[in-house]
Amino acid sequence: MTTLYAQVSDLRNQLQGADDGQGTPAQLTDDQLTLALAAASTRVSVYFGSVMDSSVPQATPPDVFSPLTLDLAAFYAWRMYRKSKEIPTTHPAYVAYKDAMSLLNDVRDGKIRLDPAPAGGINTEVGVIINRIPPIFTGNDSNTRVSIYTGYLESDVPFGMWAPRGDDLTGGPVYQG
Repeated sequence: MTTLYAQVSDLRNQLQGADDGQGTPAQLTDDQLTLALAAASTRVSVYFGSVMDSSVPQATPPDVFSPLTLDLAAFYAWRMYRKSKEIPTTHPAYVAYKDAMSLLNDVRDGKIRLDPAPAGGINTEVGVIINRIPPIFTGNDSNTRVSIYTGYLESDVPFGMWAPRGDDLTGGPVYQG
């Protein structure tokens, strides 16, 4: 079953226009309009990269999915209604379809996102470091040390060898016995 990002009643309202649906795809049956919505919703899912079926909070469709789906479905409904007759390039449904497809192409290419983060959530996440490597190495194994003067990591020589700085971390002479 395809997840629909808009309702049949919303599509019918969009298609009716000002003449109460006479001479528009609003006259199509609910099954026909559902086919148009399913095709549009599937296309949105494919370009977005996943189906947003509201099964978990992270899979709640962004608000832009509904109008985007309606623009695509309106074009599919007009195509079905006109029975393969040409739709002029100036037709409002065709113009909306081209705009929606341009937006979806930008989503596919990574230029824009359909699910932007709320403004308060940007840069507020804190990373967590998980180190699963056992602590088997010490500073003596890495030829580095933490400077007692600056507190920064700096290069060093193995413990007990002559260092050009002339000091060691213990602060005194090293037994060389």
